[in-house]
Amino acid sequence: MKNYKCDVLVVGGGPAGSNAARYAAKGADVLVIEKKKEIGSPVQCAEGVSQGLFEKLDMKQDSRYISTKIEFVKLIAPNGTVVRLDGEKVKYWKSGMVLDREVFDKAIAKEAARSGAEFLMKTRFVSAKRNSKGVTVQAKHMNEDIQIDAKMIIGADGPPSIVAKSLGINTTVPLRYLESGIQYLMMPMEIEPCIELYFGDCYAPGGYTWIFPKGEDQANVGLGVLPVKAKQTAQYYLDKFIERPRFKKAKIVEVNAGAIPVKGPIKDPYMDNLLLVGDAGRFVNPLTGGGIHTAIITGKHAGELAAEAIAKEDYTANFLKKYNDMWMPDIYEELDKCLKAQEAFMTFSEKDLDSIADTLKDLKLETISTISILKAIVAKNPGLLFKLGKFM
Repeated sequence: MKNYKCDVLVVGGGPAGSNAARYAAKGADVLVIEKKKEIGSPVQCAEGVSQGLFEKLDMKQDSRYISTKIEFVKLIAPNGTVVRLDGEKVKYWKSGMVLDREVFDKAIAKEAARSGAEFLMKTRFVSAKRNSKGVTVQAKHMNEDIQIDAKMIIGADGPPSIVAKSLGINTTVPLRYLESGIQYLMMPMEIEPCIELYFGDCYAPGGYTWIFPKGEDQANVGLGVLPVKAKQTAQYYLDKFIERPRFKKAKIVEVNAGAIPVKGPIKDPYMDNLLLVGDAGRFVNPLTGGGIHTAIITGKHAGELAAEAIAKEDYTANFLKKYNDMWMPDIYEELDKCLKAQEAFMTFSEKDLDSIADTLKDLKLETISTISILKAIVAKNPGLLFKLGKFM
């Protein structure tokens, strides 16, 4: 059996894992294992982000990462009312973008490699056990058993994290908070430089449906549903959605599906020898299901703390609890408010959603953030204050 040794083992080469490796490698010997044969493929998200992502990432924005620049957003209510959000309606408007995740993810991995991290592809984490010097990991590389001895592990292996479970943290969530998502890459399609979001149980029970343009004549078309509200599978609702005339000529060229935890981060995403980042620590926006920017942020903080732990030779939970002090100021308030808003959203009837759309049609907003939109809705529609009371 082949044996590898490192200071920090990162399990998962997505944005969270690669960014963690990038920062940890500045002060430690880092190995990343990834079960796929290629970083960034297949893509497993809608790929939409804000302009601020690259500031958080501390990487130069590159046109190669971007499929489409977003000029406006359309919100569609159950009754068909369309709310357009753009620079005329939003005072501090910031254009968004749809990434080319395959190129983007590879770019972060390359930065990690430049910092000194090594990557072992087609390598599947099997189990881990603590020992007096750190952690011993069993894994499969190209179907061959290997062993990795590390002082610390950064779990970036998505939900539910096998790494976390192996070392004693349960990251699973009740079915109520586990969204089922599916997405088709479709072409040829007539597209605009905008994101379209469709709300209501008629589209996606407990969630919403999206269309994200991918440049030229293709788009990511997908949805997320909560099984506790949906009577059919996520695929059933998506197939029903694309029966519309606008999709008549479009073909499905790629399918991606998965589960999305929408209960907010676990309370303590750390323990002896372990830090959790991205989806593995449930760092997902509970309202939108988005997780790229939280992956980037938690990856950076975990990588920096891991390097510090190696320098100080302290991998105990008592030292690693600093992790919460690092990520919380950046994203805790947003995730907490979005969880409360999601709880309220679950109580909305389609009539409520139609009323919200009517309110937003003529409303001027300060910013396009989820929180600012919800506050503006309540200010103009006091009847919803009871349902959104916890959020407020």
